[in-house]
Amino acid sequence: MNILEGNRKKMLLLFLCLLLIFAGCSQKGQKGEETAEERTQETEIEKESEKLAEGYREIYEAAAEEGTLDTLETKQQILSCLEKEGYAAVDREDQLDMVNSDKMEAFCLDAQAGKQAEVVLLSLIEEGGFVRYDLTAEDGKIQVHLSTLGWKNREPKVYYHHAFTAHSWKYTDRGYFFLEEYQPSGYDSAPGQIGFRVKPLDETCRELNRKYVCPVGYEGNNLLITDWSEQDYTGVDFYDLYEDLYYEEYGRNVPHERGEGVEYQVPAEEIEDVLKDYFRISSEQIRVNMVYDPQQQTYRYRPRGMNDGTLPYGPYPEVTGYEEQEDGTLKLYVEAVWERKMNDRVVSSELVVRLLADGSFQYVSNHVTSFDEALAFSWYEPRLTEEEWQYYYGDS
Repeated sequence: MNILEGNRKKMLLLFLCLLLIFAGCSQKGQKGEETAEERTQETEIEKESEKLAEGYREIYEAAAEEGTLDTLETKQQILSCLEKEGYAAVDREDQLDMVNSDKMEAFCLDAQAGKQAEVVLLSLIEEGGFVRYDLTAEDGKIQVHLSTLGWKNREPKVYYHHAFTAHSWKYTDRGYFFLEEYQPSGYDSAPGQIGFRVKPLDETCRELNRKYVCPVGYEGNNLLITDWSEQDYTGVDFYDLYEDLYYEEYGRNVPHERGEGVEYQVPAEEIEDVLKDYFRISSEQIRVNMVYDPQQQTYRYRPRGMNDGTLPYGPYPEVTGYEEQEDGTLKLYVEAVWERKMNDRVVSSELVVRLLADGSFQYVSNHVTSFDEALAFSWYEPRLTEEEWQYYYGDS
């Protein structure tokens, strides 16, 4: 499965939708206070952005016709066009290197030094559009003018503007630029933090990440935040992995509807066939780690509900290095990037995978090498224990 079809894309889509709603409301509420100078700036940005989009119209139209607008190939073509125009630009899902990253890095370093600096950063979003950040730095503070361009009826159009002073920001040693917009207490919509990888990442690392790590990632499972091996699976929640890997295997969610307090008896082969494709594990080992009924030859399965749901906007994985082992396995060095906490290394781990002759793979082990004690694992909620289940749902 391509990562663009996975869970992180769903969260990014939700984030962008909420961002558009919030920014649109902000623009509407401030419209009467807008000065002539501000409107002139907006007009100039609109003309410039729409001209930039016209510059990749052929790419957009061909991809729209083929239904490939959101593929990495199309986004790379668009980035190449923006690179020729001299702009720093990157895809929002952080799957491609930023073009003209030297301009963005120079801005970050000048801002850190308290110097005056400015840069325009373009972040590609869905359907051939982009979010534009006009950034101005002075005395360590950053002013942001955010605007969004989308395509409607095959025409590019900037459809809102939003200006703010960054509440906080940072540029990390690993090359991440994080930016935060202030949100009042009690605000429960999309988080105000956003991050961009400025420094390039090895393309092989990106490929390994997409193929072996992103199918599970950090959302709703503990595979990458727990020490485990083929000799000891203690601590690994196979119910979470059954859900994630079923989607990876079949391209759809498990065939059991979610609901508060619902419970299913799932035929053993349905669960075991999925897990055995991704782990060198016996039926007996799976049955030790899950609730198995030998008479019915089924596993008890309880979907996550409100009382053990995982938090949204958690971290995403990034492979920063790899090493071929003597036994033919591959060790991946994985870092957790958490935009919401403006942290590019919440957890570090070494994930080992076994490459199989038919092109598939198996997970072999994971070892957590470091973590931010204040933040690590706080996005992950374990499933309810039997006692907790009975407390919330009784015999329902």
